[in-house]
Amino acid sequence: MIIDTKGMKQIEEDSLIPVSDLMFKAGSTAAEALKKVLRHDDNILILMGNGNNGGDGAVICSLLRKEYKCSIVPVSGTPKTDAAKAAWKKVPSSSRVPFKKLEEAVKSADVIVDCVYGFGYHGDLKEEMRTVFRLVNSSKAKVYSIDINSGAEADTGYYDRDALVSEITWALDCYKPFHMLRRDHGLFKKCELLSLDLPHNVRSKYHEMNEEIFFRRYPRRPETAYKGSYGKTMICGGCYGMAGALSLNITGARTVGVPYIEAALPESIYPIAAAKHTAAVFHPFGYNTAQQVVGETLKHCKAAAFGSGTVYMERKQEVLDLILQNAKGPVVLDAEALRMLEHNTYLMRFVRCPVILTPHIGEFSALIHKPVETIMKHRLEYALDFAAEHKLFLVLKGPDTLVVSPGGDVYINQSGNEALATAGSGDLLTGMIAGMCTLNPDVFEAVVMAVWLHGYLADLGREEYAAELFDLESFPRLMNRLLLKHGH
Repeated sequence: MIIDTKGMKQIEEDSLIPVSDLMFKAGSTAAEALKKVLRHDDNILILMGNGNNGGDGAVICSLLRKEYKCSIVPVSGTPKTDAAKAAWKKVPSSSRVPFKKLEEAVKSADVIVDCVYGFGYHGDLKEEMRTVFRLVNSSKAKVYSIDINSGAEADTGYYDRDALVSEITWALDCYKPFHMLRRDHGLFKKCELLSLDLPHNVRSKYHEMNEEIFFRRYPRRPETAYKGSYGKTMICGGCYGMAGALSLNITGARTVGVPYIEAALPESIYPIAAAKHTAAVFHPFGYNTAQQVVGETLKHCKAAAFGSGTVYMERKQEVLDLILQNAKGPVVLDAEALRMLEHNTYLMRFVRCPVILTPHIGEFSALIHKPVETIMKHRLEYALDFAAEHKLFLVLKGPDTLVVSPGGDVYINQSGNEALATAGSGDLLTGMIAGMCTLNPDVFEAVVMAVWLHGYLADLGREEYAAELFDLESFPRLMNRLLLKHGH
């Protein structure tokens, strides 16, 4: 389960377990996890904060000192909570290191356990603590963090530049958004979940996706199916010089198993696209027929995509307006369509069909008129605010792609790799999202499935392709292999 700070507090309260007992459970569970990576001759130093995370550290020290050379140093004063005070009292004076000897203790440590801040940390480090963290980060010791790397926020992914960097971070009971954003912050090499066996009766706005969940939700085609059983997907895009973008849209829709694809495209690229995709139905248009052709095609389709490769498409603004005003189902907007909305995002509030925007960070920066550097510090917050304000679904592409709904549901994608850092992978994703929205009426669920699958097929493809020469055209074949594995 992925939960935010408010939800985690509610889970702890609902468990009706006293705070001191929860602290012992967390500390003892973490101590057992540490034993699996420790050597018996390791010199262990625990950094203790003054809150309950520090109390967890006191419990860890009391348990480890029986088998290892283990000491603990309060780095922000003595404990403030009753449970942490009680745990601290159980640590013998022989294992306590005064703060004035911190530098010496850090230099002699083989292992440092980070129990300074828990999930309640916000903002930037104070200068005294920044000095401590710099000392730790520059030491030779292996660092292990309990729950959250100190100096990072649990809910937003924001972190101070001197936040502690760990080998392993152990998430207590539930993953937090911070743990899902590893590729954004890079503060740990590995994250492992430590169960505290608490009941999870709180609804989380953070959704998960993996192969098992995907195939529970992916429709199995009945033997009575025909080509129009699930409806049709419209792909509109491309222009002279950019036929490949439209082609990858079609490949994406085909990858997810859409049985009927209708492509509206400029006449100049029709011969190229038609020669490559024999199963799609094409609707070429010219300068004077664009609106008529696109409008007629749109009437038959359950979901649509527009924008890929449309930089030089004639009448593109009229086509975009027509699609937004007349679509009966979800519309995916990518690439040039996003640039056309840079100064008109307010119009999204008045569109009746579900709209899905798929910007990368540079395109998102242009949409909200804020610097990339500013957005990256609070990427999740900006995404949530934008989706809510404009009443749309946002796919903010990146190493940890975010999917956000107008109502605040969040998916932080964990699949995918560097092979997708290539021109055309976004066009492929656009087609996959449009196709999945045709197959699944739940828009948020459909988008999450498409985003996960896009990354997962890239992970499968890396078994046979180098990242530098990854073949995006292999997606239908990789999906076929996956479908057969699950009995389709």
